[in-house]
Amino acid sequence: MTISVLFGSCHVYQKVPVTLEEASVSGNRVKIITADNRKHYYKSIEKTDSLYYGLEESGLDLIRKPIQKAEIKKIQVIDKSKSRLVSIAGVTVSVGLLVGLISSGVTTGAGPVGSF
Repeated sequence: MTISVLFGSCHVYQKVPVTLEEASVSGNRVKIITADNRKHYYKSIEKTDSLYYGLEESGLDLIRKPIQKAEIKKIQVIDKSKSRLVSIAGVTVSVGLLVGLISSGVTTGAGPVGSF
């Protein structure tokens, strides 16, 4: 179950970088890598006047964090189809392993209570 949850929360990003404008228009999840190789993940990018903000989830709230164009090395938008495929594959593999373990008759070695 843990594996399926981990794969279900994975996001795959497009290899081809986009501009800040393209990222804001897409409305999708974004990964920004800064000049000092730090990674920032945003639910989406919002443009207000000529300023860009990354929308970050914090519990039930969305926090607007200003983005400095000069600090950006690369921007990648989520690849929804690949992310979905990884999620489905993760759940399928996890369920397959679980069914395989159950059907193979793996035991814990503990017998009935009171037997020697």
